[in-house]
Amino acid sequence: MLTTKRTSHTGNSSFFILHSSLLFLFLFLSCQDKQQQTSTHLGFYHWKTALNLSSKETAYLDSLQAEKLYIKFFDVDWDFNQQKPKPLATLQVQTIPSKEIAIIPTIFITNRTFQQIKNKQIVVLSEQIAAKIKEQFKAFPQHTIQQIQFDCDWSRTTKEKYFSFLELMRQELATLDIELSATIRLHQVKYFEKTGIPPVERGLLMFYNMGEVMKPSTKNSILDLTVAKQYTTTLANYPLPLDLGLPLFRWGVLFRHGKMIQLINQLAPTSLVDTTRFLAKDPNHYMVLKGTYLNGLYLYEADEIRLEAISIKELNAAVDLLSPYFKNTNFDLLFYHLDEEIIEGFSSEELKNLELRIY
Repeated sequence: MLTTKRTSHTGNSSFFILHSSLLFLFLFLSCQDKQQQTSTHLGFYHWKTALNLSSKETAYLDSLQAEKLYIKFFDVDWDFNQQKPKPLATLQVQTIPSKEIAIIPTIFITNRTFQQIKNKQIVVLSEQIAAKIKEQFKAFPQHTIQQIQFDCDWSRTTKEKYFSFLELMRQELATLDIELSATIRLHQVKYFEKTGIPPVERGLLMFYNMGEVMKPSTKNSILDLTVAKQYTTTLANYPLPLDLGLPLFRWGVLFRHGKMIQLINQLAPTSLVDTTRFLAKDPNHYMVLKGTYLNGLYLYEADEIRLEAISIKELNAAVDLLSPYFKNTNFDLLFYHLDEEIIEGFSSEELKNLELRIY
């Protein structure tokens, strides 16, 4: 009897060990499968007229193992004198990125272009843009272009014309086997049933420029999570697969007599330390004490400047907010934008950690 009991006990132990091992293996493979489902591709926007990467910028891309560059090829705006759309700020290619980095041409089109354009002009516009894009392809002989992105802050009144333009662009580029993507603002996510879904394969969620920059009372128009939370409730229901764009830039917002005059890109507090010219009302608000030049711009007495910037802490919080919507997806994580002065404020380790927080 004792022997029988010992044999029975040993059999139960073997079964328990085998069962536990199988359970562990199942959980391990499930976890591994989930990690494999989440695949991020780090990249940057390049938003300058000249493509001339410095050694620092190239080294930064290498340290991040960046895979993609979304390069602005040109802008399109409405010419009121000629009453037709006009290309502006065409890219001048001086250095070509490594062939290991995918190039995604990006074309910015103002919403007022679609407010003004006639339907018959849209066909001509699509033909001209397609021809201009193909011509610029020649500057990247080492790269196979697989995607083109269009950046337009369309509205309910312009969606039909913009979407018609995108359909025509698809026809123009059909022989090249190129997918289309479009930038998506937060208001277009929240009210997608009214603003519509662009006829493209992917969207790029621009998670920045979300506040009212023209209002003097705004704290930070670049990134405000309180504002963002009002728009992310419908994010899970958005019909397009989304990539994610995060801001790295800073600027100063110049006000005169309570009205916004313009933005001063990359303005830092160190440029406003001269107490004979600037009065610090608080760390983010300054008053001009006398007429002076700043970054080539003439400021008048009593002008006011609001500084807006992004910290890595705020970016971490933004990623934590968005993480549930991007887990288990294959997406691009992009930063706006690639510039020596901008990237000095963020180590490659900090940006890499943003990617890891999504898992």
